[in-house]
Amino acid sequence: MILPYKELKFNQDAEGSSALVIYLHPRSARGHKNETQERVLAYKHLVEYLSTNTMKAVLLAPQCEEARHWNEYSSPLGKYLSDVVKDFIDDYVSHNAIDKGRIYILGESFGASGTWRLVSDYPDYFAAAMPAICSPKLDRLTHFVNLKKCAKTPLCLVAGEKDEVYGPQVMEPYVKVLQKRKCDLKYIILPGLNHYKSCGNPFPKEGLDWLFSHKK
Repeated sequence: MILPYKELKFNQDAEGSSALVIYLHPRSARGHKNETQERVLAYKHLVEYLSTNTMKAVLLAPQCEEARHWNEYSSPLGKYLSDVVKDFIDDYVSHNAIDKGRIYILGESFGASGTWRLVSDYPDYFAAAMPAICSPKLDRLTHFVNLKKCAKTPLCLVAGEKDEVYGPQVMEPYVKVLQKRKCDLKYIILPGLNHYKSCGNPFPKEGLDWLFSHKK
């Protein structure tokens, strides 16, 4: 399976290899024309951050097909989409000058569920991850996300204070488990925001600064 994706490069005149940033979009951006992911507000905020930062980086935003899920628990093609994403990253890294110690993954809501899945499936791969506005345990997907494995990756968690789906009342038990597992963890609460408004800008600067300060 070939994933359509957007690619943006930042500060390419700087010395050394690029950091690699993988963005997983929310449910509303699914499709096949490789267009809707760049219309998402969270993506635009991420691009703005990287544009004003001095870090040499490449941003990749693959697109999930309409009928599939980043964190799917079954696949008609015999391979979970999370594994397809991992193969996609590996292939890109093998053909480009990427710093393997600075590979990051982040997403919000539906995209964050895929982020949880990937740091669980590949706990020693990413320098840090930012699953925002989503808990690690999702209905039938519960047994696909292992918090002990997730804790091996530095994590920045973000929750809207008034989020009726994944607010602090849902997230804090997982925060405590991850802390008990000695996870390198940052937890940010967005004051007064519900789920929808939290998804508008789920990657606050303090979280991104923390994320990109990590290196394997």
